[in-house]
Amino acid sequence: MHRGVYAMANIFRKRTLNRFAQQVPELETALRNTKMSLEPTLQPPFEMLIRSIIFQQLAYKAAKTIHDRFLALVGKLTPTRVLAKTQEELRSVGLSRQKASYIHNVAEAFSRGGFLWKYRKIESLPSLSTKEITELFIQIKGVGEWTVQMYLIFSLGRLDVLSSGDLGVRKGVMKLYGLEEMPTPKEVEKIAEAWHPHETVGTFLAWRVLDEESIAEADL
Repeated sequence: MHRGVYAMANIFRKRTLNRFAQQVPELETALRNTKMSLEPTLQPPFEMLIRSIIFQQLAYKAAKTIHDRFLALVGKLTPTRVLAKTQEELRSVGLSRQKASYIHNVAEAFSRGGFLWKYRKIESLPSLSTKEITELFIQIKGVGEWTVQMYLIFSLGRLDVLSSGDLGVRKGVMKLYGLEEMPTPKEVEKIAEAWHPHETVGTFLAWRVLDEESIAEADL
């Protein structure tokens, strides 16, 4: 936990879940039968965005190995230390040329004089809306909406985040609503209009029902 930032417990409080169940009664049973627990990491954006880029499109074990090597190479994770390493040095830990470039982009954005310097600490973000944070961070080449959405959910604990393009969310929505085909991101957005302003509850629920389905299948 980072000093100076208030500690956050599970963001899915009972009253939040009750309100969601009232808004979306067709999901109440699934909601009551699913463990809804998420404690935000409160990690600064620079660190989390770097980690997200490294983990993109890789299996967890492989990504963690590269991430650990990256941290060993850079030392204390700061924009200055990252920029002190050439892209070739970054690639030496297993990063692709593209990811090494993206990581430099993130470091430049959050370095002194960079356009995100004032937002390098998590304390600078509570006054910004979810939309404002998204629009700021996606200006970094290599950082897409999905990456920012994961930061908003898992680091900041925002309750109004809909990850409509996430494959797991789309599959989960198909299961939750008994759809014959997996919905498109636009169709998920339409369905999720009823979730507002607690889109994160629906997003997380969609992930969890898939997790529990996988666990059930493994027990067969």
